[in-house]
Amino acid sequence: MKSSCERDVHSVRADEALSLGRDLLQGKVEHPARDAALLLGHVLGKPSEYPYLHPEHVLTDDQLSRYLLLLRRRQSKEPIAYLRGYQEFMGFRFKVDKRVLIPRPETEILVETALRLLDGGTGTQIADVCSGSGAIGLSVLKLLPLSRAVLTDISEDALAVARENAADLGVSDRAVFRQGDALNPLFEVMPAGGFHAILSNPPYIPREDIPDLDAEVRCFEPRLALDGGPGGLEVIRRIIQGAPRLLRHAGYLILEIGHDQADSCRRLFQADPSSWDEFWTVKDYAGIDRVFVARKRALAD
Repeated sequence: MKSSCERDVHSVRADEALSLGRDLLQGKVEHPARDAALLLGHVLGKPSEYPYLHPEHVLTDDQLSRYLLLLRRRQSKEPIAYLRGYQEFMGFRFKVDKRVLIPRPETEILVETALRLLDGGTGTQIADVCSGSGAIGLSVLKLLPLSRAVLTDISEDALAVARENAADLGVSDRAVFRQGDALNPLFEVMPAGGFHAILSNPPYIPREDIPDLDAEVRCFEPRLALDGGPGGLEVIRRIIQGAPRLLRHAGYLILEIGHDQADSCRRLFQADPSSWDEFWTVKDYAGIDRVFVARKRALAD
């Protein structure tokens, strides 16, 4: 009988590949069995359940080589989304790589909040600030087919990814992309008071906390998309201060924030009572204040 080392690579079955993947990832990642199935399914071009449902499936030499390469990269904590090249978000598939932050499930709460507040009629104009892959703004465009959006990011590399995603989703004709810091590019493309809503998942990790982040985030995701400066509020503060000049009356600013930043954000809005007439938070799936919503003061009757 041949040992596992002597086995013909062409005879490796899906169940054997899964077992191998689990062994290689054991002690390296939190969910070795799940990750092995996700990567094997990706290599086979099938859902992650496929290797369990078809254990007899025999991998080709090329498939086995690709699978082993992905396993080695995963051993070093490279995120699954980067290994597969995409992340599911709001039911859509977004291309992602090391140029952009990986969209998180909690960010879907921001999009869902925007969808509840916007009527989505003809002429609805939104901005996605610090857009990264474009997951927020492009999801809104896809779900509100009469809306238009301006997506901004300080990284031209990130905007290149967002443009690809816009093309894949078929919304390029309703999206404008501008490179620049925070709100600055918006003043170049939209007259004052032109946006119904400004949406943003800005960098909000306190700079001093970045060395303590999990290696999957710290070593692979772009620091520009994470670093919110000392205390984490540097970009958030500038967005809150500049948004009133860009929003229509009764327009909305909708921000994703850090787990302990709600009170600090509330004080920033309270410092400008002439601009805002209402603000509140929306909790994430763990019951943490994750999205901050503020409505610009409406015109007096």
